[in-house]
Amino acid sequence: MMNSQQRMLIIFLRLLSGKKITKRELMEEFDKQSSTIQRDIGYIEEVLLSEENGGVLSDNVNIERDGRGNYQLKNIGDISNLERLTDTDILILLKILHSTRLFNQEEFFSLSNKLIATADNQEVLKQFIANEQLYYEGISSNGIIEKLEMVIKAIVNHNMLEFSYAKNGVTAVFQRVPNAIYFSDLYFYMMSSSHTAQDDFDLLAMNKFKVHSMIDIKVISSHNRVDYKDKFEGGVLRNQGVLPFFGNPITIVLDFYYDPIYVLDRFPNSTIIQENDDGSIRISIQGNDGYGVKMWLLGQGHHVKVISPKHIRDYLIQNMKDTLNYYDIETNKK
Repeated sequence: MMNSQQRMLIIFLRLLSGKKITKRELMEEFDKQSSTIQRDIGYIEEVLLSEENGGVLSDNVNIERDGRGNYQLKNIGDISNLERLTDTDILILLKILHSTRLFNQEEFFSLSNKLIATADNQEVLKQFIANEQLYYEGISSNGIIEKLEMVIKAIVNHNMLEFSYAKNGVTAVFQRVPNAIYFSDLYFYMMSSSHTAQDDFDLLAMNKFKVHSMIDIKVISSHNRVDYKDKFEGGVLRNQGVLPFFGNPITIVLDFYYDPIYVLDRFPNSTIIQENDDGSIRISIQGNDGYGVKMWLLGQGHHVKVISPKHIRDYLIQNMKDTLNYYDIETNKK
């Protein structure tokens, strides 16, 4: 049977979470009278305010009573130095979680339910995401969280991992020392070299791996040294590229025949050079020469014309010619 100390500890922990607690619900849960619950709240408040505990509630933090039998610990950030997520914060995170489609059903609902459980108005949040919850489909039926935990531990301990990995129907066994994890476009990646290193052209030279595709992961050594030149800088890659493809930094100049905000938002270090006579906007982009940027440029179709560098311009022209050949359209006319 629960004693009074255990009961007050449970009530205190609920208050500490920032949630509003109701006297009537506490009376029913613990089978106690109203006066007992009120006395428990008083004892908790007295201890928190006491000199022995440094007066941690001071003048800012207090147990708020609304006169209807509800209690809530206000300004709790002064105790933990952490601000509690608001319901709007939680909704934002839930929407982002849905959009990733990264997790399988079990992991997805576990994560979303944990977020919802911290909200004040849980039913309202559930209404906002009900349709997306109903139709949620992860990209893989296999779980990824356990694999992510292994990769994170390997980064912290400088472990070398051995694993099987398949790409384009070919499977190989790799031994890599991870130095970063990175999320982009549906996938978590394990990175084992810098953002300017060799990318996907040679299977055995790969340094970027989709975590959910890594099989039979095991630690084979620890305390491995990672050279500074191999440090992966995710912030740099995210600003330079569109998809997570490594590459060397380059400046791309293009004419854009649509709203330039689509370029400026995609590449934060881009600038408008001039407005052309034909209505297009000339923009300078600080990107990289990786496959991701090339794919993005191709995806803009007739909205973009690359001015420089020449090798990027030539790549796009040849790719468009090859595509037209699929449709038996002559491309060699002058």
